[in-house]
Amino acid sequence: MPRSLLTLDTRICDHAQALYLSLGYVVAGSIPAYALAPAGDRLDATTIMYKQL
Repeated sequence: MPRSLLTLDTRICDHAQALYLSLGYVVAGSIPAYALAPAGDRLDATTIMYKQL
């Protein structure tokens, strides 16, 4: 069966989020304190996104 849905998550306010939106991904929601910040000193919220193929 061919794939019909892609999902991903990215930290809220990450530059990648704008890229995914420009590629047609849709924001499904967010999870607070889920993704480790690059400095490793805190947990950031993450945005869940999807794209139907």
